Amino acid sequence: MNQLVVDAHHRLVERVDQEQDDVLGTLHLVAGDPLLEDRLFDQLVDLLVEGLFLDLRQRYLDAALSRDSYVDELGHLADLCRSAGLLPLPTRDA
Repeated sequence: MNQLVVDAHHRLVERVDQEQDDVLGTLHLVAGDPLLEDRLFDQLVDLLVEGLFLDLRQRYLDAALSRDSYVDELGHLADLCRSAGLLPLPTRDA
């Protein structure tokens, strides 16, 4: 695996983790302000979904998944997120 790809992935994972921590640390500061609470909650959900995709990619980078398995699981995860309204893009089959 290309080390630049792996390093970029790790930096992205660290950024998402830090952003999740920031959002969680800020939620209590905006308690009582529904607009800010909703915004932060939406941001947290987006970060958690992004984390799911990053975890899947990490499994591929660690060679725990073959390329075909990774693509299959990626499509399945995207379909699940899409059906829950967490991804706005339609599937290619739709």
